[in-house]
Amino acid sequence: MTKNGARLTALDGLRGLAAVVVVLHHSLYTNPEFPGAPGGGHAPAGSFMWWISYTPLKLATAGVESVIVFFVLSGLVVTLPVVRRRGFDWVAYFPRRVVRLMVPVAASVVLAAAWVAAIPQVSPQPSGTWLSNSSTPDFSWEYIVKAIDLLGGDGQINNPLWSLRWELAFSLLLPVFAIAALAVRRWWIGGLALACALTWLGAHAGSGELEYFPAFFVGAIVAVRLDAVRDAAARINTRWFRHPLWAGLTIGSALLLIAPWLVGPGVGSIPELDNVLKGLVPLAAAGLVVAALGWTPLRAVFESRPLQFLGAISFSLYLVHVPIILFSTYLFAGQTWYVPLLFAIPLAVLVAVGFTWLIEKRSHGWSKAVGVWASARYRAWFGPEDAADAAPREPIASSTRA
Repeated sequence: MTKNGARLTALDGLRGLAAVVVVLHHSLYTNPEFPGAPGGGHAPAGSFMWWISYTPLKLATAGVESVIVFFVLSGLVVTLPVVRRRGFDWVAYFPRRVVRLMVPVAASVVLAAAWVAAIPQVSPQPSGTWLSNSSTPDFSWEYIVKAIDLLGGDGQINNPLWSLRWELAFSLLLPVFAIAALAVRRWWIGGLALACALTWLGAHAGSGELEYFPAFFVGAIVAVRLDAVRDAAARINTRWFRHPLWAGLTIGSALLLIAPWLVGPGVGSIPELDNVLKGLVPLAAAGLVVAALGWTPLRAVFESRPLQFLGAISFSLYLVHVPIILFSTYLFAGQTWYVPLLFAIPLAVLVAVGFTWLIEKRSHGWSKAVGVWASARYRAWFGPEDAADAAPREPIASSTRA
């Protein structure tokens, strides 16, 4: 990103790749033998499920960890305009951000209700498995209302909405995160250490606030340090060891991201080690973000057309894919577990393309219009002398679609 606010295009590609990983993660959850799946997940050593769960191949299905990457990206790109612009328009920001998130969420809930109602969802799997937990055999219109209520509702008919709850909460608390990130600007190492400690404490205590909010804070720290990150990357890229160094950061961050899985099935015998490694996941996600921005070959990969395409539909794909996976599983009931996925995954991509065009792109325009209206009302009520710099401005272009 240049200092005049050019788009962080590499992060679009990173976000697109993370969205694909989440789709694969939920796809494999339909098989109760997949390690980590609710209600089961005991794969024999050397089996297919074991290899894709306890080796670096886990990167292809590390769905929960990919959501942490989303959170770090959101912390970065949502905080960036605040710390880059004097007189940031808070009056426009809050309604704009809420509309930007809630319009696609509400549309995805209505679409999810259609998929749920299309085929009776009576799970053939035992109670407690992901398929059984995510199915809605007694669907009624109340589920739509509860799913749209992100902060206090129930995303039963579209369970990826659990992460949008934290996205919305972070967005409403953005002033707090921005001030905290600016406060540790010179002591950023301490800020990152604090974020990791809080994430560990959240994983240990089962506190969602402590486990997930620090990832947004890590992204906010990267935002306030972005110029320093770019300057350091520019210096590194003039040295002979640049490629080994960047490769080490990329590989090390990727392995740290899935470190709780790399210790193998025996991690259950050392539960605190699992929590400690989970505490380092936001740091690993930040390492991948820095590598994507700084390492020229990696940046070129993330800026390639396929990953840019995935980045463009990533938010929509995230919102629509689980109800389609469930619908396909019941549509092809009785088939081998992977057969429904051969139908569900391409269908989810096609629906995401349409959803992006029909809903998400329009939500951008509607959110900007709401922000303009809010600023205009504020100036009309309080006068320009009390609303200095409140005139709406275009935000710095960013990669976030959440």
